[in-house]
Amino acid sequence: MAVRTSDRIRSNGAHRPGGIALTRRAVMLLAALLSLAPGWIQPATDPATGPAAPASVPAARLAKNVVVITVEGGIDRWTEASVNRRLAQAEKAGADAVVIELDTPGGELGAVLGTSQSIKSSSIANTVAWVNDDAYSGGAILALACREIVAAPTASMGDAFPVTATMTGLRGLTPDERVKLLPPLLADVTESARRNGYDEYLVQAIVVDGVELWAVEDTETGRVLFINESEHRALFDAEPVRGKPALASVPGGRAGTEYSAPQTTPQTTPQTVPQTPPGEQAADAATPPPGPQGPTDTQEVFEITEERRFNPASDALADVSESISEGLETETTRPAITPALKGRFINPVYVTDGTAPIVMRSDELDRFGFSAASITNDEQLKEFFGADELARVNMGWEYKLARFMSSLPVRILLIAVFLLGMLIEMTNPGVIFAGVAAAAALGALIVPSLLTDFAGALELILIAAGIILVAVELLLIPGFGVFGLAGIGAMFVGIMLTFVPDGPSFGSAGAGSLLTGATTTLLGLVTAGIGAFFLLRNAESLPLLKRLILQTPEPTTVGVLEAAARADSDDVEPGAIGETISPLRPSGRVRVDGRAYDAIATRGYIEAGQPVEVLGSQGFSLRVRPAEPRREGDTA
Repeated sequence: MAVRTSDRIRSNGAHRPGGIALTRRAVMLLAALLSLAPGWIQPATDPATGPAAPASVPAARLAKNVVVITVEGGIDRWTEASVNRRLAQAEKAGADAVVIELDTPGGELGAVLGTSQSIKSSSIANTVAWVNDDAYSGGAILALACREIVAAPTASMGDAFPVTATMTGLRGLTPDERVKLLPPLLADVTESARRNGYDEYLVQAIVVDGVELWAVEDTETGRVLFINESEHRALFDAEPVRGKPALASVPGGRAGTEYSAPQTTPQTTPQTVPQTPPGEQAADAATPPPGPQGPTDTQEVFEITEERRFNPASDALADVSESISEGLETETTRPAITPALKGRFINPVYVTDGTAPIVMRSDELDRFGFSAASITNDEQLKEFFGADELARVNMGWEYKLARFMSSLPVRILLIAVFLLGMLIEMTNPGVIFAGVAAAAALGALIVPSLLTDFAGALELILIAAGIILVAVELLLIPGFGVFGLAGIGAMFVGIMLTFVPDGPSFGSAGAGSLLTGATTTLLGLVTAGIGAFFLLRNAESLPLLKRLILQTPEPTTVGVLEAAARADSDDVEPGAIGETISPLRPSGRVRVDGRAYDAIATRGYIEAGQPVEVLGSQGFSLRVRPAEPRREGDTA
């Protein structure tokens, strides 16, 4: 098209005096206009420098291919495993940026902290949290772990106060739980704040109550700083003015105070971009701020310097400050507030009264320097990055299935079905339905964990060994002794460990998973016992069970499940001749002198209705072998 235009211009000039001069002037004017035109008119690609960044997108945020990882509903170990896998897929696919889209009420502390560390340690440094619509509790922790935050117009974020679930509902932390759980949580959000340019004191107010804060403007940097009461007195020599907190969502606060935060100065040096929101500036540096890239086997143990030490926003955190400091690797840029800084900070505004952990709406996220932009849909998200491609990656079906199959009621039922089916099949060979049910229940217990990397070789070995030991006890060594107990114990431990990722863990999260696994498995055993009792009492009255139970040819013979009606094997003398009531594979039942006994064939398989010779008793069973054909004159 350019060639044809150029030819037309030259042709017109050839027929008119001064045409060439006019054409030159037009070309010069067009070139001047193009040099003044906005960035979107510029070519999309420069051979020397590559893609040209849109004028409104900072270089550190600019991404060609963006992957959106959705986090919906409660955050649990399946969420953590799914996010880890999707992050790995994004890295493998060469994504330039990852968006963690959040709509969650929070979840398990261990899973939240694990997911947070995965986000921070990802090789894709360009991470953005999209609060769409809610990021409460653990969701707020994940949002802070990202380099930037964007929010939907209806977004809410905050209230990450840790609680414990009990049989009667939720409760606060006990003193012991507080000392164990608060330090890693506060260390995580403080580390996120230092890495990503959020205010250290304000993120503490998201996690705990009792944090009362004022916002002040730094006249030297233009940065907004949040200070507590003692720092307020040091700077202003006056009684702090409280009144209405600016953060209306705090319980006890009242709406009505308008607060517009001045432009904040990031903790890293940004590119100069006009009108960039405070939350974006901290992310504009070409190199991401220093910080941990995930634990390694050779991770250095850092000395706790003053710059790395945790700064508690409230005196109530003094007892855990040292433990929190041990979890920090990034140095703070927060100035030490002393009377020497009087006059540097101005315009104190009451933000939160500390009656509860804070919750911020979309406009408040923007005012307080958390949100870099208001994003409503995927197209706006692409514009935010200047991206060409945006792909969504939701949680896979295997994780959703595993979550359902791992719920406590389902697992208790599966454990009970597995134990009952295995017991019936081993003690009564030929009841195929029981064996199929046991195998299906075992698969339902293990396969979801295998799909999501939560069950390893140890669990499978223990369960398989347990089945073999119980089979040896029931089929080869009558009675119930060491092999049976060892088998049940091995199966118990194997099933219990499927609750814990990568085997047992001795941390607080791992101990909780072990306890949950042990409790669930015990409840499954109890349920199986109740089911066995029900079968024994009602086997003859249930049509389905009557078809499954092996019956003797005589109508007076009882079912094989009625163990209580079995005769004493010690009453039978060796050498007695009897007849098999059921197949011996090798265990089953025989009749000797009109009475039914449990029996085990010493060799081979003996069909029902065949003569057998009693060799002796073993436990509660008779040891038998096929009887030799009788000759004339022999007696029974």
